[in-house]
Amino acid sequence: GEALAQKIAAGLEVIDSGLAELQDRFRGIAGSVRINVLRDAVPLLLAPALPLFVERYPNIELEVASDDHFVDVTAEGFDAGLRYAGSIPEDMIAMPLTPPLRWVTVGAPSYFARHGRPAVPEDLTGHRCTRLRTGRGQIYRWEFERGAETREIDVPGSVVSGSTDFALAAAVGGTCLTYCLEALARPYLDTGRLEITLAEWAPLGPPLALYYSSRRQLPFGISALIDIIRSLPEQRFLEPNSTKH
Repeated sequence: GEALAQKIAAGLEVIDSGLAELQDRFRGIAGSVRINVLRDAVPLLLAPALPLFVERYPNIELEVASDDHFVDVTAEGFDAGLRYAGSIPEDMIAMPLTPPLRWVTVGAPSYFARHGRPAVPEDLTGHRCTRLRTGRGQIYRWEFERGAETREIDVPGSVVSGSTDFALAAAVGGTCLTYCLEALARPYLDTGRLEITLAEWAPLGPPLALYYSSRRQLPFGISALIDIIRSLPEQRFLEPNSTKH
């Protein structure tokens, strides 16, 4: 047993030495990569991945452009882009980084106390809502799904925004209802500042995906970033039972 323990210890020392050498090589990798991402993807994916990326690859310069307008990443000199999977051109290679994402309608308790809750999506036509402008410049029709039933509602409202942060702030203040990714509303839901309504109609949308030209090789820095993002816990994208109303 003692001889076996010595051999195992010697083997572990070799493994540790190899891992340390490999880590040193990774830390020595230098270069720069450019990525164009949706603004909503920054807090969901890039912000939690960045500390680990910088720690592992301090010599790789990561340039991030946050832009909701669709960009031809190749023509604009980016190594990759990050968008919803359903909006990526077919000639690009897409790599999903999240599970399908749930979209919810949220409002402040004070709003519901004054105006009540919609029972079905059509009831939203009698409520105050944030109208959402997409990166293509269009006003977004809120989408709903319950089993085989689907709805698209052109909601009314005097507030128009292309910023989820602004729309959530308006909702938290009790001004109106808004429609967004549940994962982005999660901090406000967990503290009770916002509540979900029409939960049974909340649809699942495409995942966020990184994409790049099929005619180019993926740089190491982007590949490393993908690995880190995929290693993050997916729990923040999942629906806790306590959010249903």
